[in-house]
Formats: sequence, structure tokens, C-alpha cells
Amino acid sequence: MQHRLVRAPLCALLSALLLVACGGNPEAIPAAAEESLGTQEAALCSGLSVATLGISGASIYQGELAGSGSWTVSSGANAVRLEYFINNVLYASEERTGTSGTWYFSQAGLACGTYTFQVKAWPMVIDSGGNRTTCWAAPKTASQSVSQPCPGGTWTLVGSENCYDLIMASCYTRSWTPSCPANPAGASCPTVGASCWQVVSASTLREYYCQ
Repeated sequence: MQHRLVRAPLCALLSALLLVACGGNPEAIPAAAEESLGTQEAALCSGLSVATLGISGASIYQGELAGSGSWTVSSGANAVRLEYFINNVLYASEERTGTSGTWYFSQAGLACGTYTFQVKAWPMVIDSGGNRTTCWAAPKTASQSVSQPCPGGTWTLVGSENCYDLIMASCYTRSWTPSCPANPAGASCPTVGASCWQVVSASTLREYYCQ
């Protein structure tokens, strides 16, 4: 009876020692798998790149930004990952197969103003089993600025008057309304067809028109 009582904990101790000695730590298995995947990806992506990435045209009209272009990848890659950004915000992504091709992007609902449209591309490898590897270390970027004027127009100089000829006095002797904002030439104005006056000196008065 005494031998049986001692044998059970002894077997448990020996089993634990054997598990550690044989590399039985379960936490080591995922780490090894991750290391293997990283090594495999590095081998697949070695020397691969996006050879060319271009924007053939980009514009914005009535709140919709649209752009198109082309891409090619280096030998060894057989696909590309594309990501589309507006003012550094990611709006869409896609994968296209082949060694070269075209891309197209559009986004509606944008306010008037100026935007930076950007395309980023990474080479990819797709094997016969459909496994996809994206080579994140070597992206290529293309960008273009696009603008949509806000409602209204810009202040344009349409005439100049000599106050001593016009009112027989200095321009500062009366109030000219509506008055122009500071440095109106080329500045945006709220309503097409509006006009304003700018007093330049005692003798010079300028008229601007919103067009």
C-alpha cells in the first residue's frame, strides 16, 4: 500500500520533467509558426516591387472625385494591392491580378474645396493554391491635387476711378459700400454678380466684380 501512494506523485513528476525536456511547452509552438511565416514571406518578397504606378487623370465635379491610372509589378510578382486615399484618409482598397493593368476609383459626397488624392500600391504573390502574400516593405505612391470651386467666384478688378474727378474730393470723404475685403484680387467671393469698392488712396478707388 505504501509503494502505491509514493508511485503516483513520482510518475507525475517524471512526466512533467519529460514534457519540459522534450520541448513540450505549448507557448513555444505559435512563436515558431509565426517565425516560419515571416521567413517564408521574406523569401517570397525578396527583390519584388511595384515597377510603375501612375495617375492618368483625376478630377472632382459636383462632389464626386474620380481618378484612373495604371500599374506594373516587377518579375516574380503576379498581383498588386491598391489603396486609395483622400487627404491621407483611406477610402478603399482592392487587389488586382496580373503583372500590369489599370485602376479606377471614385468617391461621391465631397464638399467643395481642394483635395490631395493618393494611390498606394504593394506587390503581391499568389501561389497555385490561392494563398496570397502582400509584400508590405516596398510600396509605391502616386498623388495629385484636385479642386472643386465653392459656390460663388473670385473678385476681379473691373475698373479704377479718380475720386477728385468723380466726386471732386478725396476718396476718404465718403463711405463706399459694399466695401471689398482686404486684398480682394483673386480672393473668393460668395455670390457671382456681386461688386465691391476698394479705397486705395485719397485719389484712387477700385471696383471689383465677383465672377
